Amino acid sequence: MYPPKTKAYWALIAISILWGTTWFVSKLALAQVPALQLSAMRQTTAGLTLLIWFAIRRNSWLPLRELLFHSLLGFLFFTCSNGLSTWGITYIPSFMGALIGCLLPFMLVIGNYVLFGKRVSWMVVGSLLIGFAGIFTIITSFGKEFGTGPHFVAGISLTLISLLTWTSGTLLLSKKVMPSNPYLGVAWQMLFGGLMLFLSSWIFEKGVPLTQISPRAWFYFIYLVLVGSVMCFLSYQYAIKHLPLSLVSVYVYINPMVALGLGVWLLNEPFHWQIIPGALITFLGIYGVKRFQKSS
Repeated sequence: MYPPKTKAYWALIAISILWGTTWFVSKLALAQVPALQLSAMRQTTAGLTLLIWFAIRRNSWLPLRELLFHSLLGFLFFTCSNGLSTWGITYIPSFMGALIGCLLPFMLVIGNYVLFGKRVSWMVVGSLLIGFAGIFTIITSFGKEFGTGPHFVAGISLTLISLLTWTSGTLLLSKKVMPSNPYLGVAWQMLFGGLMLFLSSWIFEKGVPLTQISPRAWFYFIYLVLVGSVMCFLSYQYAIKHLPLSLVSVYVYINPMVALGLGVWLLNEPFHWQIIPGALITFLGIYGVKRFQKSS
């Protein structure tokens, strides 16, 4: 058996790579299913799947106080963050949504400092800024193709709001000691978040009947449920409990590279030479975070 920290590193590798693929797969599924409906179906199914699994294994149920806390996390992580980021890539390229996610480490540093008085070394801050500069270099190289119209601005705005809610949930989760099974908590978060997404979908968009969804889109949906929700969110939960928060946050630098590579390879999205130095600068920032981070 591997020690917990070794398994946590494997979990970090999994979310770094596999979560990057979900941006691309979500973009494919959005061709047939509206964003909020897709997110609602995905998270509710994933939550129910995990709850059934835990029921078969006869895990004890969570006390009411913890259920209320997980309902709040479900709202932040899934209703807001996943729902809005999926909605956002309706208007912008999928890799752009992943790129905006690279602001997370910087926002976590600010949030920890402002809310909890958590100080970090200037070397960590500098490394995070270097990583952001690399991503900014990549984003600016695509300005001519995608412009700055109202749809583009809406997509960017939705994705930024989703980032704020993800940051809030991450900080809450990192500071809360949960005596019960944390993985059971993730299942409840998905279920609560998914149910609230169904309500949001009913209010803000016109849904698609399930009978009109093609077999290919159902395949995308199954991948998002099993890989993007069940596997990756459990891995994220495990990593954040056994590794420093500043180290776990480096996955947001790798996700866009995966999403961009899939977009260029399979969707024929444009490739610019600025991506190469941008990627090198980004990886330099990742190395700096790993080298200079302190326990958080």
